[in-house]
Amino acid sequence: MNILVFLGSTRQSQPPKPPRLGSRVAAALVAHFRESYPDDEIELIDPLDYDLGDVFKPHFAYASGRAPEPLDALADRIREAGAYVMVSPEYNHSLSPALAHLLNHFGSSLYAYKPSLIVTYSAGQWGGVRAAVGMRTFLSELGCLPVSAMVHVPHAAEVLDDEGRYRARLSRRNPDRLDSAPLRERS
Repeated sequence: MNILVFLGSTRQSQPPKPPRLGSRVAAALVAHFRESYPDDEIELIDPLDYDLGDVFKPHFAYASGRAPEPLDALADRIREAGAYVMVSPEYNHSLSPALAHLLNHFGSSLYAYKPSLIVTYSAGQWGGVRAAVGMRTFLSELGCLPVSAMVHVPHAAEVLDDEGRYRARLSRRNPDRLDSAPLRERS
């Protein structure tokens, strides 16, 4: 199966620190999926890799064969994917405008009936949970089938390093000892 991981941030300024905090979360997810599903193709879709132009013109508004090649290629990847992972920070209690802008370039027929996982993150304690609530409705309107479980990553800059690897943290049970177990293995 092909799984597309959509990074929902184009921010290169601060706050938060670091500015591309989402790239850490996306890298951790890509690594996790590649390790867990070695036979599947996992691809990161970063909106900074696509020039969507200054004027909004979705892929489906172009005549057949007239869409810009990068937009056409991404439409093909979305069509061929079996599942999606949407990674978003929280902006004003909502999903990232960069993610919405990227996803809105493609019609619902490309996303139809495919599962989508919602992953949110923040530099603070809530991990973007309020953004996740709105994302479920947004993704449903695109035709996706958001799965009931969601992933929230609070304090993402403290939990993940620049490459998306889990950092060793002080053990909650014994503050004088480092706990290097991945978060999913902790109780």
